[in-house]
Amino acid sequence: MGDGLWVPLGTKDFASSISQILSENVDAIYLGLGGADAVNFLNQYLQAGGNAKLIGGTIMVDQSILSTKGKAKEALVGVAAAGPQGDTSDDPKWQAFVKAYQAAWPPEKRFTSPSLCATNYYDETTAALEALDKINGDLSDGHKKLREVLASLVLDAPNGQMKLDSNHQAIGQSFVTEVVKDKNGDLINKVVKVVPNVNQTLGFDPAVFAKIGLPGREVPVCKKSYN
Repeated sequence: MGDGLWVPLGTKDFASSISQILSENVDAIYLGLGGADAVNFLNQYLQAGGNAKLIGGTIMVDQSILSTKGKAKEALVGVAAAGPQGDTSDDPKWQAFVKAYQAAWPPEKRFTSPSLCATNYYDETTAALEALDKINGDLSDGHKKLREVLASLVLDAPNGQMKLDSNHQAIGQSFVTEVVKDKNGDLINKVVKVVPNVNQTLGFDPAVFAKIGLPGREVPVCKKSYN
């Protein structure tokens, strides 16, 4: 492992970060960038001659990035990542959701597969509507009934069953994926493995997780290692 590099959102010039990466001759890079930041970094890294393997954060392999044009897109083939959805999931609910998404927009105005935002907004809206149905729209007493129903609701979403824990944090499926080209040459996230019931403490006993500490720039500790 190597040192972590942190850059502000909206960074356009990654020259200093890329120079440091190239000077350390790293084997792989975990890239947690998304949107224009990810595209800018990838283009500049390739132009600088970078060729390390890439591991992506969820937003780096979102369809908003996979559908971009140019060399940045080609650099994403083979990238491993994990997140709340996988484009090739064989779950019938996911397949139906993808078809509905594609039918709602002409090809030139949509991505190959639903983006993270499309799926998340759909899940959140569905949960809200189901909860409102259960309470017959009763929002009295500071939405008390709505909050109680949402806290206990089990949502059968296109990307898997999910519910909330005692801290109102989501428990749901996580998809380990690899970026591949589909039959049309478009980039998609192929499902490699599905991990059910991923919770706030990542499967650790809460007491054990508390000792590790909340994830941050210093947790877990990033150390250099050599063969």
